[in-house]
Amino acid sequence: MKKQNTFSIILLTVVAVLALSACGTKPQTNNTAPQGSDQPQTQQQPQVKPEPIAEPEVKKGTGVYNGAADPHTVEIETNGEAQSFQLGEGLDTVIAGLKEGDTVAFEYNEKAVEGDATAKQLTLTKIQKTEAATDSSQNGSSSQAVGGERSKTQAFELTLEGKKEKQTATLAKGEGYSLYVFDPMSLFPDQNRVALAVDDNYYAEITKLPSDFNLDELQKEGEKDLASIGKVQKLDKASVPQALSSSRLFLQASSSKMTQQYIVVENKTGGFIVKVNIPQGEPAEGFESFIYTSLESLQANK
Repeated sequence: MKKQNTFSIILLTVVAVLALSACGTKPQTNNTAPQGSDQPQTQQQPQVKPEPIAEPEVKKGTGVYNGAADPHTVEIETNGEAQSFQLGEGLDTVIAGLKEGDTVAFEYNEKAVEGDATAKQLTLTKIQKTEAATDSSQNGSSSQAVGGERSKTQAFELTLEGKKEKQTATLAKGEGYSLYVFDPMSLFPDQNRVALAVDDNYYAEITKLPSDFNLDELQKEGEKDLASIGKVQKLDKASVPQALSSSRLFLQASSSKMTQQYIVVENKTGGFIVKVNIPQGEPAEGFESFIYTSLESLQANK
């Protein structure tokens, strides 16, 4: 009996020890994560390159030098309009060698005037005297400078289908005048017409004016001439095609079939009446761009 009690006590003691061991043992936590699994990754930020500073667009032109307005400003007449240019660095010595009335070729850039969205500051970067040169106006059209023998061909910049293109035109002579004509068109001297080769219903009829023409009388004549087409509109300077900056009068009438225009063009060589016929059709847009650029190059023969 004593032996059984002793065995029971020993058994209870062993069980108690095992229970205490189980309660005091903590499960091990593996704090070592596999490499590359849950470790935060450092993302490399893309390098942002600074925006390049745009160089100002260099424009070219020709005209007549009218003299200096002050030590920093000169006046040049282009397409019958006088413009003021600021002198770029080092040009004061070049200007000193020019005389009023000299034909010049020049390069310049434009800068917006703060506070006036429409104003531009024009700064000359290069200027030199020339005998005969082309004139690239700010709207991109070109015309032969007045004076001297005209070259047989001339490159012009014009807008076709919304894009600016350079095209070469050939000098053509009519009755008392000459102008540059592009390949899609031809001058018919006996009719004094420049017409589109694929459809001669697209044409401009040119008449040289006497030196004492009366603009008011010409306007009455033009309005009468266009009345049969439709309501006659007189376009203000802002509405006149940019390529035809030398126009003094621009009348227009339209119908469902065509547009007709009565234009008076004048430059230092003389004045001209131009009657333009534009049927409604696919060639109209291209024809207008070509013909206005050609008309801007009109010069009276001496």
